Amino acid sequence: MTLCVSVALLTLWGCKKQNLIEFSADLALNANIVRLADSAASTRIQVFADDRWELSAENNDWVKLDKTGGSGKSEFLATVTANKGQLPRAVKIFVKAGAKVDTVLLQQRGLTPTLNLVDVNMNAIAANSKMKSLLSTNVPFEKITKEVVFRTTGQENWVSNVTYDGTYLFVNVASSASSIARQAVLRLSYLDALGTTVKDSIIITQSPRAGYDNAVLKDFSYIKSLPAGVVNEDVYLEGVVLVDKGNPNVTLNPNAASNKHIIDKTESTITVYVQSLDGKSGLKLKMKTAGDHIFSKNERIKLWLKNTTIVKTTSPNTTTISDVPSLNVMEKVEQTTPLVVRELYMKDVVDDDVYTYVKLKDVEISISAGSYYNINEGYEFRVDTYPTNIRDINGNSMYMMLNSAVPYRRNGVQVPQGSGTISGVLVHETNARYGGNIGKYGIRPMAQSDIELKADRSQGFSNVLVEWDRFRAELQTGATAASNPLTPSIGTGKLSHTDFADLNYTTASGIYATTDYNGLIPESTTVKGAIINGGIATRGLWNTTKNRGGGVVIQVSTANITKPLSLQIDGVMAAGAPREWTIEWSNQGNMDAGTWQAVADFTLQDIVNFTSTLLTQVPGFKVINVNLPTATLGLSNLYIRIKAKNRNVGSATSDVGGTFSTAAPIHFGHISLKYNK
Repeated sequence: MTLCVSVALLTLWGCKKQNLIEFSADLALNANIVRLADSAASTRIQVFADDRWELSAENNDWVKLDKTGGSGKSEFLATVTANKGQLPRAVKIFVKAGAKVDTVLLQQRGLTPTLNLVDVNMNAIAANSKMKSLLSTNVPFEKITKEVVFRTTGQENWVSNVTYDGTYLFVNVASSASSIARQAVLRLSYLDALGTTVKDSIIITQSPRAGYDNAVLKDFSYIKSLPAGVVNEDVYLEGVVLVDKGNPNVTLNPNAASNKHIIDKTESTITVYVQSLDGKSGLKLKMKTAGDHIFSKNERIKLWLKNTTIVKTTSPNTTTISDVPSLNVMEKVEQTTPLVVRELYMKDVVDDDVYTYVKLKDVEISISAGSYYNINEGYEFRVDTYPTNIRDINGNSMYMMLNSAVPYRRNGVQVPQGSGTISGVLVHETNARYGGNIGKYGIRPMAQSDIELKADRSQGFSNVLVEWDRFRAELQTGATAASNPLTPSIGTGKLSHTDFADLNYTTASGIYATTDYNGLIPESTTVKGAIINGGIATRGLWNTTKNRGGGVVIQVSTANITKPLSLQIDGVMAAGAPREWTIEWSNQGNMDAGTWQAVADFTLQDIVNFTSTLLTQVPGFKVINVNLPTATLGLSNLYIRIKAKNRNVGSATSDVGGTFSTAAPIHFGHISLKYNK
């Protein structure tokens, strides 16, 4: 009985509500706001009217109405196209009956609008100038509301022409004759079609003119001769800026002092490189704050040096000017002439070239496998720089530095395997993860376009004599000498363990398959760039009976080779394995014969441990390029031995002081021999 009464009451109320809509109003709609998903869809909207009604919509190209009107109680169908990847949108649909008009606001979801100014402050120089700051937004700039609020009394209209090039926000700042700093706030905002507002702002502070009117111009040679410490002389330099504010590949960013699992990117925000007008000498600037970095690539600047601080290094001799406020920038002007970029071979680089922009000639990536940044991607946010080894036609090599924020570092595209040129700023950097001193000179490309290498190996200056890469699947289980799982991927040669007369393929004592991290997307078996069977591993790294290091031996013929030969390897150590290694060669296969000749020593680092990553551990394989002596040419049998030099190992807290473990292996991801064409 109760249920029946309830149903009756509901029915009666429903009738009363319907009658109210139909007969108490000339025109009504069942909804005035309709919100749809970002996919293509249709929606029906009811119209309640006494008589005929007409239908129309604001001008648009994404809503289709199924009719232009109707009569009495009826409905219409609105169909929308997909809006994926676009900002939300809205259109008004009008229903007219007699003199009355009602409206439906049809909204469609889309991207969440973003508006983010990277800097909190923008510091402007006293002279008339164009300033910039990084802006990240997916909103068309013409749809963003811009408002400048001038805070300094009596100082107005000195900020103008707010523009955006897709990366940087630009403002023009008029010159100031004031003896005090003046300040304004630039506010940006956007109201989307769903009623959501995003906004951000930046404080623009213009410094008064500093006391540099009597400063004396000095060349780079003189500046480099100044002693380390605070500059007391009233001098200034004139040079050309080599890097844009906000470039992600400016310098090595250290791990934060408070948390070694976090990268402190302050260095990138304050580092600037400036070269002399002829491009033959360079200096590094470290601004006081990110807001003091106000420069663009190829700007010609005048910089007052008084009260800044000079820091020097030796081997190479470099000069850094630190604690530089934007107040000391006397002038900055965009150059209309191209940046001076000198072409050099690696052998011609000298200390004065550090912090200049150069183009290295006839170079190639030493191990051109995978991406520019072959690491375990699980450590992307803990490790900032990967050094890619590059070599040139003359046999010289150095590292090309790329930071984790570089957009092309691992984009699913195979790195070029041919040769060409690589441009960038020459730097000197130490990197504890890769052994500390990784070379006197390195190069930092400022854009992907700086790497001008041919795609195919056939378009390079070198030939591959033999190469082991992506090791055979037989290494996983049941491998035997007969199955020859260590057959090279290119060329002819043998690979074996130094102390195993009859090579076995077991994880206990032989050579076995392991993972490398040079995968491409979607080639890699995991999102971390791992390649199963991309490398080999071997234990037995010390022969206690003979008190000699163990490792691997390469056997090849160089009978027809007359051009210089080089060895490329990449490797990494398990914790407890030796970190110091040596390369030797012989024309005899006897491991104990006294015919082994020393070639070079090198270090490999311990692989990272996710729970307690040390700053001296690597998240991928370290690449080594070594030139072999001319005596290794023209041999029917050349043996190259890569063996542990001693039993020095790292510990759980340091790169030294650990305990050697016979169970700890070395991992090789690639071994090759190359010679020039």
